[in-house]
Amino acid sequence: MTASGQLENRRTFPWAPSAAVLLVLIASARIVSTYTVFNHTIDEPDHLAAGMEWLSVGKYRYEDKHTPLARIFGAVGPFLAGERWHGGPASYQEGYRILGHGAHYDRTLALGRAGILPFFWVACAVVFLWARRIAGAGAAVVSVFVFTTLPPVLAHSGLITTDMALTAFVGAAALASLTWAANPGWRQSILLGALTGLAAISKFSAVVFLPAAWLVMYACYLIRKREGPRCALREIARRKWRVAAVLGFAFLVVWAGYLFSFGKVEFLHARLPAPRFFLGMHALWENNLTVHPAYLLGRRSSGFWYYYPVVLAIKTPLALLALLLWSPWPLFRARNRFGAVMPLALTAGVLLAALLGNMNVGVRHVLPVYVAFAVLCGAAVASVFRPRPRRRAWLPMACVGALLAWHATSGALQHPDYLAYTNEIAGSHPERFVADSDLDWGQDMKRLGVFLNQAGAAKLTFLPFNGTYVRAGHPLPPMDPGVSEHPSPGWNAVSVTIWKVFGYPSWADAAPQQYRIGRSILVWRFPEDRPPVPTSPGDRP
Repeated sequence: MTASGQLENRRTFPWAPSAAVLLVLIASARIVSTYTVFNHTIDEPDHLAAGMEWLSVGKYRYEDKHTPLARIFGAVGPFLAGERWHGGPASYQEGYRILGHGAHYDRTLALGRAGILPFFWVACAVVFLWARRIAGAGAAVVSVFVFTTLPPVLAHSGLITTDMALTAFVGAAALASLTWAANPGWRQSILLGALTGLAAISKFSAVVFLPAAWLVMYACYLIRKREGPRCALREIARRKWRVAAVLGFAFLVVWAGYLFSFGKVEFLHARLPAPRFFLGMHALWENNLTVHPAYLLGRRSSGFWYYYPVVLAIKTPLALLALLLWSPWPLFRARNRFGAVMPLALTAGVLLAALLGNMNVGVRHVLPVYVAFAVLCGAAVASVFRPRPRRRAWLPMACVGALLAWHATSGALQHPDYLAYTNEIAGSHPERFVADSDLDWGQDMKRLGVFLNQAGAAKLTFLPFNGTYVRAGHPLPPMDPGVSEHPSPGWNAVSVTIWKVFGYPSWADAAPQQYRIGRSILVWRFPEDRPPVPTSPGDRP
């Protein structure tokens, strides 16, 4: 968009920044409201302990496969409340100790989760600025509306995990690279380098996502200019000092994130700055080569090449998917059609990189694509509502407005279960489609305890996905794992992830559903005088 066009948009929509801030505040309130509804998910104690070690003693030694940025922010709230690292030898055990019991547990967990909100705010700012760059201030507000009502975004903005930090800074670095490409000054180089470094210490997948996205973006640029690889190499050589500045500032930020440490990297046979950064990349690479159990569409496997496209189709509101399919039509007819290609390039880069991986555990691993989705939809919607010399197209406006309302309502109706959100495709049985962190990340143990306490359950047959919750001091009856072939008399509970990913217990395949706790735990009560449930539908009497 030209400078005159940006000025015109500021005059036409002077309320746009205020409207965007209001949308972000509403979404933030929705996120905060989930803090005490759900207990900790599987990974949160680990992240909390590592961040607390960084803040308390200036060390980062627990585990190399995760970078420090989100962990540090997740530990800031508990640290300011007086919590400290006590030198526990295992990160999970130390995380449970920090969380504590009862009311202290709820308060500490909420304080830790509040530390992730700034990443959500950064991601919203990126969406606003990118959409405004493409299609103006009106598009920016619509994009923020779409982004702040996306259930997966709301879910992972409320957990002490690395996924929202990745989303924020992969999006920010991608947007900054466009500014740098247009004007590669020293200020732009420093900004791009800093944001790239922040993305790298948000999550290791950024080290793959960003180069892949930039490669696709640059390929689109060369196609538009009708230039070949030689021209690209000449352009890079002409900007070599700016490129060096970007890489230098990026690594300086990474080194700062690892406390300016210096040490030996065994697999490289060298001493390097930030050795744990390189060790972490190596450990993650080796981990990616191992077999990871996965579940999708009723099947268990060690991985599915089509996992992420399918999961996005199930975890994204259908209205947004409809807007995405329609958006190329108005965008590629616009004057700034090349601007709309760049969010698509980010999406393509992230998905292509993810498809090469071997870890199929949830849509959270490709969460940055939602930045691009929101920008594309906002720009497309704004083109429909833009004033024209001729009569307004009332039918398209009504259709687009209905889709936006459907999109927002779809997520709101499942509040506060944003983590386990699935669209209308999955219906009332989402466990037939997805599991793991898309449905059951161990977040409903607290709800289970409340349900069983009200029911007066004295014991429970259950193999939980998140058995560590018993350390939180909330009421849960004594648990026994039981056997896979048949349920036990009395109360029986089944974790969707343990059931679908690992096949335990097998009797649940044939048992008619009785109770559902949240969206991730199924509960049955069997009288002692009733025979065991058959282990397959064909065995039913």
